[in-house]
Amino acid sequence: MARFSLYIFFIIAFWVAEAQNNLFFSHHMFSPSYYNPAWVGVESVSSVSFLYRNQWTGYNTSFDGSGGAPNTQMLSFVVPVKDLPIQGIGLNVSNDNLGPENNIQLQLSAAYELKLRFGSLYFGVMPGVFTKTINGNKLDPNDPTDPKLQSFLGSRETQTKFNMGFGLLYQSDKGHYIGISSVNLVEPSFDFGVDGLSNSQKRSYVIHGGKPFVINKKITLRPNVILRTNLTGVTFDLGSILNYNDKMWTGLSYRLEESLIAYFGYSLMNNKLKAGYSFDLVVHNPDAKQPTSNEIFLRYNLPDFVFGGRKSVKTPRFTF
Repeated sequence: MARFSLYIFFIIAFWVAEAQNNLFFSHHMFSPSYYNPAWVGVESVSSVSFLYRNQWTGYNTSFDGSGGAPNTQMLSFVVPVKDLPIQGIGLNVSNDNLGPENNIQLQLSAAYELKLRFGSLYFGVMPGVFTKTINGNKLDPNDPTDPKLQSFLGSRETQTKFNMGFGLLYQSDKGHYIGISSVNLVEPSFDFGVDGLSNSQKRSYVIHGGKPFVINKKITLRPNVILRTNLTGVTFDLGSILNYNDKMWTGLSYRLEESLIAYFGYSLMNNKLKAGYSFDLVVHNPDAKQPTSNEIFLRYNLPDFVFGGRKSVKTPRFTF
């Protein structure tokens, strides 16, 4: 039987899939500006965040035993803005490794606030660039003579395209929120100059929301949900985070047809530094994957760094 590896799975999926999954983290509620740029208007404190995800930890390729688990990193920077039409600006830089395929995105975000009677409505835009690279040295094709693979084998091919996202977010004065957004609005297409080969990052839509429930002076429960669709399929995460004394948190979440997720986190340095960890246990089709995924979240707040002057905290928010 011809050899088949995770790497070939990804290269086939790259060319023939009708829709691709967008970058996603289990800590989506802690850094939501990646999929909804309107969120940068909500943030009242500047911050730098880092996320690292190792999907299906320990997965090895079938043909040589080397590591094949997808891994993703993202660095985010958010700054509130004062005395200008926009309310906040942000930057996301992500790196997604999928075997022979590597995707790098750079996204700039800006949000405008419209004050309403019981809250605020935020409008966000997110222009950026999407860079896709295929590393032919990591391919192990069944048919090395396939003419469509000749330009890839033994070389690295890269293309960069413009991309765009847009989002709306409503947050009440009591802290609950609901948002809707779309990413890959222009559906950037990559063909690497090969006739007959073309792949687009399909436009997708996100709906997310949450509401804080104050149990007592020290304990707050924060349920959250996020739904994602490309209009051909739907998935969602449903969970809740329990925060104690604004210092420690834990929680559980369920991802449709994928996994159960547990969260743990702690705040340091007078709550300026927040460190979190999530553990995914695969419960759907576990025989085709390694049973666990792991993710690390870090956030450092910069309370005195505000563009245009100092900015006071407006409302309790989900991100703490």
